[in-house]
Order: sequence, then structure tokens, then C-alpha cells
Amino acid sequence: MLYNLLTSNYKFRSNEELQKHRFILLNSILISGVFIAFFAGVYRLIVGPTMLGIVDTTLSFAFAFLIFFLRREKNHYKIISTITLVITFFGFTVVVLLLDSNQSKMVWYALLIITSFLIKGSKFGIYASATIIFTLFALYFIPSIELHLENRELTMSTIAYICIATFSAYAAKAHEKSILSLKKSNQKIKKQQQELYNQLRSNPFTKLPNLYALEEYLETEKNDISLVVLDIDAFDTITSEFGKPFSDQIIGQVHQILNSFTADHAQLFHLFSDRFAFIIKDYDNNQDIKLSKSTKSLFENLHLTHKDIDISITFSIGIARENSEKIILQANSALNDVKLEGKNGYKLFDNGIEYEKQQKNNIYWAKRIKEIIMEDNLIVYYQPIVNNKTMQTEKYECLARAIDNDKIIPPYFFLEVAQTRGYLKNITKIVIDKSFRAFQNSHFDFSINITQDDLKDADIINFLRYKVEQYNIEPSRVYLEILESVTSLHSKETEEIFNEFKKIGFKIAIDDFGTETSNFSRVLSIDADIIKIDGAFVKNLDSDENSIKIVETIVSFAKKIGAKTIAEFVHSEEIFHIVKDIGVDYSQGYYFSPPLPQIDEVSQTVTHVNTSK
Repeated sequence: MLYNLLTSNYKFRSNEELQKHRFILLNSILISGVFIAFFAGVYRLIVGPTMLGIVDTTLSFAFAFLIFFLRREKNHYKIISTITLVITFFGFTVVVLLLDSNQSKMVWYALLIITSFLIKGSKFGIYASATIIFTLFALYFIPSIELHLENRELTMSTIAYICIATFSAYAAKAHEKSILSLKKSNQKIKKQQQELYNQLRSNPFTKLPNLYALEEYLETEKNDISLVVLDIDAFDTITSEFGKPFSDQIIGQVHQILNSFTADHAQLFHLFSDRFAFIIKDYDNNQDIKLSKSTKSLFENLHLTHKDIDISITFSIGIARENSEKIILQANSALNDVKLEGKNGYKLFDNGIEYEKQQKNNIYWAKRIKEIIMEDNLIVYYQPIVNNKTMQTEKYECLARAIDNDKIIPPYFFLEVAQTRGYLKNITKIVIDKSFRAFQNSHFDFSINITQDDLKDADIINFLRYKVEQYNIEPSRVYLEILESVTSLHSKETEEIFNEFKKIGFKIAIDDFGTETSNFSRVLSIDADIIKIDGAFVKNLDSDENSIKIVETIVSFAKKIGAKTIAEFVHSEEIFHIVKDIGVDYSQGYYFSPPLPQIDEVSQTVTHVNTSK
């Protein structure tokens, strides 16, 4: 309690422990002086001498006032300590020298006892000092004790100095123990910090250095290096279909195989999940390209096995050679380009004019896209979809466009930025509203692109229901186009959304089909009505036999499940005749018409096509 009284209302920083103990000591002296002077004054007023009692009582009130005055302000303990030290020792010394009596010397002995607290510096010192002070009072004022002491002054002096010596020895031992304990604590803390540091820098599963370790490495590396980033294609599909324990085992096998590529000039990192990276210290002989080719070739001819299930792994690989703070971004940029081009390949980052141009475009649209939406400068264009048998336009695809400085801007420039800024769902809802309004008085079917972000929007179903009622649109006229990569999201939530779409009456179209792998079963699970064949296969039908085989396979599969097919990117008469001969149901592309701002600008029947072939 006394300890709390001495330290309350004062704030001590961690580096002020010595000042704290000094403050407590000197204030304990002052408080003890108040009590000693007060009780001594009362005693002397009763039994004499009266004048000395008045002096003692006056001193007690003076010290009490000093405590009250100095403790009004917080954080002035330095001033308090100094004033208390000067007044206490000066005042007590004067009293002892001027009043040569046994009673007055009691103050000096008490002062010696309390001073020992400075050596100890703990609560125990205060309690021990209080005990000794009480003993001194007993020796001075209790006659029965006084009768047994022949030399009271010698006894009390002995007690005082024994206490000081005892406290000093105890303090030295406690100090040594405290230092030892502090060293052990520091060692333990350092060990824990090192363990935590290692955990933060390594992947918990493979124990390889992670992204943080890579960033740390790049900060200290001064020599030229090459960064090769490898991303497992469609790994989300493996995880969703077989579970995380299964995919973890596959990652473990991939780690072991990739580890075999490490050498003196290469270091392997496991950045996160399904993404690895190599640091190549010497790429004069295109070691990074050779490593990428070797990795690609090895895994193309290798099947990983777990629980008697064979898994084929391919990589998208991005390479960057600039030793700068941007090297990770550059490698990821090259990696994204590979994914957009069809995956299972590698690309060396080209820090050229086009890249700078793309970055400037992204910066511009990151600032502009919100303004476009707020200013209602997002519009919809419509591209006809032609029936290959009747040659009539039966459907339209609704495509977003932006008006910027009186120019019509295609989505290539702003959709990706809109996604990163969180505006993609807003764009989809604007396209839905304007498309429904445009088709409310026509008989054409029309399709609207639904993104992965839209499927995560809990309001998308209610929004579509509302627009159906608002514009009196028959849901069966509306095709919701979903990228094949979205259908690979094997989750109950996604399937429930698809089922709800079908219950309302909407049709489901799979866009860009053929770019992903192992998704035929996913198309069956969502009961697709239309399969849109990816333009990457259609545009080369006149020169690529493999593209013809792929399109034929997709058409055959679609017929078996009762789905219609649409060929995108039909850009010439020759391509049109090929897709028609293969058995594709509909065609879409610039051969018939580019996207247009009005649906009535395209004739319902296409007459310029030569059908004699």
C-alpha cells in the first residue's frame, strides 16, 4: 500500500527505473520524517520538553504540506526528489546537531534505516524500514525495554548499521540474480524472435524461403540476377475437386522435383500456395530460359500420383532480368501475359515501350473509371450472332464500352483496372440495365457477361429478378455468359447460383470454351445451354489442323449434352464455311458485323454471304 502511495500519479518510462527508485526512497524519507516528527512532537508536548515538541510538530506539518504541494503536479519527480533530499538531510542533520538528546538522535537512526532502501530498491525495503522504525520507537518510548538496555545509543546504532549491511548484501545478491534472470530472459526472447523470424520467412509446408525471404534477398543482392516465377496452371481445380490435403501432397511432390533443378547459381523459393520461384545468379547463357524449358518439358511428360490418382501438372512461367525493386512485378507481369495467351508456356519480360504504355494506361483508367461510371459514360454495344443454317440474326452479345473525351473505348483498356478497383460489379449492373432496356421492345435473345466478381455478389440474383420485372423481359431470352475459368470454381455456392439462374428461367452460356482443362464435367454440372468456342481456335481453322480437331471435339460434346455452339472470331468467309461444315450452330465475328451501338442497325437476315460452297 505504501509502495503504491509513493508511486501513484507518476509516469515512469522504461529507461527511468533508477530515478524511480530514488524518487520512492526520498519520498519515503519525507513521509517517515512526517510520522516521526509528529509522534515525537505529541510525546514531548505531553511529557516535555514542550519547546522541542512544538518544533517536532511544526516540522511534521511542514513536511506534510511539502508532500501535498509537490505531489499536485504529475511527472515532477526529479524536482520532488531533489528538494526532498536537500530539505530532509539538511533539516534532520540540524536537529541532531542542535538538540543533543537521545530522543532527537532517533531521527538520525531512522534516516539511516530508510537510506538502506536505496540499496535494496524494492517493496521489501520499505516494509523492512517501517519495521525498524517501529522498533526504534519501542526502544525509545517503552520503559520496560529501556530498563534492559545498558547502552541504548550503542544498541540502536548497531541495529541501524547491521540493517544497512544486511540490506546491502541482500541487494547485491538480488542484483546478481536479477542480472542472470535478465540474461536468460533476453536469450529466450532472442530465440523466440529468431524462430518467429524464420517462420515468417519460410513456407510452413515445404520449409522453403517464401515471398518475404525473396524480397529480403533482393534488397541485399547487388549482382545481376534473373527471377523465374512458376505458377501451377488450374491448381484451384485440383484443390476444389480433390481437397486441400490432396493438393498439399501434390505441392510436396512438385517441390521435390523443382528442388532437383537447384544448383550453385540457382535458389528455389516457395512464394505461396501454387507459386514457386528461382533466383538465377548467372544468366549469361540464358540459364533462366533453359531452366524454364527443362521444367516445362519434364512436367509435360510426368504424372504425379497420390492415392492412385494421376495428376498432370503444367506451369505458366514469367521471367525478369532487371535487378531492381520492380523485378517481382516484372516477372509477375510476364507470367500474367502467359496466362492470357493460353498457359503452359514461358515469357521473358520486355521492359519496352508497350509495357510503359500499358502502365500509363492502367494509371489513367484507375483514376478515370469511377468518373466514367458517375457521369453515365458507360454504354453498351451489341454484336449479332447469326444462325448458320437460316443465316438470320437471332441473338446479340451485349458488350461494355466507355465514352472518354468523345471517343468510344473498348473494354480491353479499362475492365482489368475496374476489377482491381472493385468497380466490375457496378459495370455489370449498368450493362444489365441498359441491355434490358434496349431489348424490351424486340424479340431477339441477348447475352450478358457475368464475371467471377458478379457471382460473389449476393445481390446479383435479386438485381436480375428486378430488371426482368421492370422491363417485362422473358428470362428465357437472356443468356448469362460465364467464362470457363469461372465454372472451374467447384463450390456449392457457385452451383446454387447457377441453379437459381436456371429456376428463374435464364439460359447459361459458357464463354471461351476450350482454354481450360478438365472442365467437361463442370459444364455438365451447370447444365449449359450454349457453348461458345474460344476464338483462339476459330481464327486459325483455315491453317491449323489441331484447331479443327479441337472444334470438332467441342461440337460433338455439345451435341451429346444437348447444348448449342457458337463460334467466336469468325472473320472471313472461309472460316465461316469451315465452322458451318463442322456443325457449329451459330457464328459471331467481324465477317458479319462489328459490335454496334443499336440493335436495329443490323439486318435480321445476312445476305452477303456466299452459301454455294
